[in-house]
Amino acid sequence: MTQSLTIRLDSDLLGKAEARAARMGLDRAKYVQTLIEEDLATAVENPSRKFTSEDLVGIYEGTGKPATNAAARDRLNHRAVAKP
Repeated sequence: MTQSLTIRLDSDLLGKAEARAARMGLDRAKYVQTLIEEDLATAVENPSRKFTSEDLVGIYEGTGKPATNAAARDRLNHRAVAKP
């Protein structure tokens, strides 16, 4: 069963959306539905706030302790202070 969704857009944005939908061969509703479907398909499920920067891989030797955000910040600060 489908349900309705009502949104309010200023006339400039609505005009641009309708023009884009027309260029794609879609009506306004199908265009918005497509945008939502594409966003949900590319969304990261269960996002994590963990430290996961590959930019830092290999820049310092580990101590065997867990690689927490705090530990990484401490090591980076220590490394920055140690540089001449």
